[in-house]
This record gives sequence, structure tokens and C-alpha cells, in this order.
Amino acid sequence: MSTTNKSNTWKLVLQLIVAALSAIATTLGVTSCMGANAYL
Repeated sequence: MSTTNKSNTWKLVLQLIVAALSAIATTLGVTSCMGANAYL
């Protein structure tokens, strides 16, 4: 059970990181398309 709990926790952490990155990318894209392209 501990291994499944760990994998679930990592999945949750990865989802949070991806959500945060996409939110930042969206903000950069709205603010400046060139800035978003530079970070990507």
C-alpha cells in the first residue's frame, strides 16, 4: 500500500506542478507572446 500511496502522491505533485506551469505560461502568453516563446 505504501508504494501505491507514494505513486499517487507523486502523481498529485506532478499534476500541481503542471497546473502551475501552464498557469504561468498562460500569464506570460497574455502579457507577452515573445516572452512566452523565450521561456518555452
